[in-house]
Amino acid sequence: MSDYDYGLGIEPDIIDYIKTSHQIQIRVSPIRCYLLWQKMSGSAVGSAVTPIAISSYVETSPYKAQIWPGSYTHPDLRLDTNNGSGSISVLIDSIPATRVVNAADLINDTEFAIVKRIDLSSQRVEIVFNTDFNPTLHTVTYYYTDIDEDINVERLKPGEADYGALFNWTQYTNNIIDIYQNKNQVLVRMPLTNENVVINEEGLVTLKDNQCWTLAEPYFRNFDVFIVPADQSPTNQELRFQVQDKQDSIIQGTFVSQRFKVKLLNTTDPIYKISYSKV
Repeated sequence: MSDYDYGLGIEPDIIDYIKTSHQIQIRVSPIRCYLLWQKMSGSAVGSAVTPIAISSYVETSPYKAQIWPGSYTHPDLRLDTNNGSGSISVLIDSIPATRVVNAADLINDTEFAIVKRIDLSSQRVEIVFNTDFNPTLHTVTYYYTDIDEDINVERLKPGEADYGALFNWTQYTNNIIDIYQNKNQVLVRMPLTNENVVINEEGLVTLKDNQCWTLAEPYFRNFDVFIVPADQSPTNQELRFQVQDKQDSIIQGTFVSQRFKVKLLNTTDPIYKISYSKV
C-alpha cells in the first residue's frame, strides 16, 4: 500500500473536489512532455505447463546452456518482471530456481544467471549455473517471453538500473488540445528542488526527496520514459527522464494521482534514438 493511501472516511463529493483540485494544480507551471511506455508482453516460448528441456550444454566449467542463438527477437532479459525474477524461468527437477544478476555471484546449486554473449557474433543468450553444479545429473527445463529489439545495445550490467533500453516502446497518444496541452502531450509537475525540509509532529527535522507528480491518467510505470521537448527544457535541448520509485496516490480507494522520482538520461543514451510523434 502506498504511503499516500488515506483512510479519512470522507464523502464522495470531497473525493470529487480533490480530483478537481489535482486537475487545476497540474495546470500550474507543468512540464508538457511525451510518454514512452515499455512493451510489457511478448510471445511465449515454452510455458510453466510445457517447459523446454535442456539436453545439451555449450560449456561445462561452469555449465552453460544456450537458450537463444541470436536473431531480431530475443528473450526479455529484464529483472523487473515476474516479481523480480524476470521473464526467464528455470526449473531444476521441477523446482523453480533463483535468478541472480551477475554470474560471478552464483553461490548455490539452486541458482542461475542469464548472460548475453556480446563476445560472440551471434550474441546468444545462455543460462549459467553454479560452478560446482552438474545439471546433467538433473532434469533442467526453462521457458521465457520473447520480445523484439528496437535498439542494438547491451544492458543488464551489474549496478545499472536501466533494464529497458533494448525493448519495444509504445507512445502514449491522445487528441486533447487546449490552452494547457497539445496533442499527445502529458502534463507533469517537477519539483523545484531535489530535497525538502520536513518537520514532523515531534519537531524532528528531516530532508525528504522531492518527487514529480501527475494525474492518474495516463499511467506511468517504473522504467517508462517521458520526453521533455526542447521548448519545455531549461537547457533548450530535448531531455529524457526514466521513471523510478513509482507510487500511486489513493484516497478512499480512488486513484487520484501518481508520484515518482526520475533519472535524467545522458544524451548519449540509446533511448534518445527512439522516435515519437508530436502531432
